[in-house]
Amino acid sequence: MDSGLTMVEIPTSYYLATGQEGGEGGRPPYKAKDGHVVISASGRVMGSKLLAIATGDPNAVANTGAFTGRMSLDDSPRKKVEAWCLDHTVDEIVTALVEADIPVAPVKTIPQVAQDPHLWEREMLVKMEDPVAGEMYLPGATIKMSKTPGRVGPVPTPGQHTDEVLTRLLGYDRTILEELRQAKVIA
Repeated sequence: MDSGLTMVEIPTSYYLATGQEGGEGGRPPYKAKDGHVVISASGRVMGSKLLAIATGDPNAVANTGAFTGRMSLDDSPRKKVEAWCLDHTVDEIVTALVEADIPVAPVKTIPQVAQDPHLWEREMLVKMEDPVAGEMYLPGATIKMSKTPGRVGPVPTPGQHTDEVLTRLLGYDRTILEELRQAKVIA
């Protein structure tokens, strides 16, 4: 789920900031009675298993590209699966297809994702204090390394590193810094 969150960071950030859902994108999933699912039945064997479940016909055969997202002259297999999904709940679809070894997953809404305890425990979503904005909720660091874990932190406040940059990196002394402050060049 970690990598999946990175693909929807912008709508997730929008939801965390406003409490409202933003836009969605990508190939449309299958609509169920109570939500949506993504089904990945590629190839003739897996596509035929999916079609057999959807139609109740154990002898159903799907063409190779029926469920791959590629253009097909015959979209009836997909329409049959769409109709089957509309008659079932997300849990029913997931259970049936997992039992048949067909990759499937529920499509979670941004509010469901933002409330998923797994993402908070993995620090894919974090709460932090910003000195200017206050309490903020943000997507966390995507890549997790045991020896050098990434951390999300606040953006520096204006002028926070001015003295350090001017003295250590540019070699200015304290006298020059005071002159610049008096002239209101720096804060």
